[in-house]
Amino acid sequence: MNLSSIVKIMLVDDNIIDRLVHRRLLEIHKIGQTIDEYSSGEEAINFLTENRQNGKLLPDLILLDIMMPGMDGFDFMVHFSKLKDQFEKPPLVFMLSSTNDESDIRKVRNNSDVIKMLNKPFSPESLANSISKL
Repeated sequence: MNLSSIVKIMLVDDNIIDRLVHRRLLEIHKIGQTIDEYSSGEEAINFLTENRQNGKLLPDLILLDIMMPGMDGFDFMVHFSKLKDQFEKPPLVFMLSSTNDESDIRKVRNNSDVIKMLNKPFSPESLANSISKL
């Protein structure tokens, strides 16, 4: 898999500045053609649930913040794991964080639905390298 196969991106983060920075990084590096932003895990999981049968609307890649009020990234992944089998092609999920908390890092590593945790702000090169290894 390579970056050119990534068309639709779902960016989920409660912090508007982080979303702005990540959107700009994606645009500068020409990653994805469409970037849909969600300010909460609930908003994003509702979109996926409502559109689970419409592959044209679903993202190829999800960039998911870990720490959010309400439904955090880990709660999102619990719901996502129940939904993913209903998708024609499940999106790739990368979690974003600035944490050094070992328990969070361990949770990410132990979740088979998450490709990798990227530090905020993420490096487009790191994202590209991780995707190319799939």
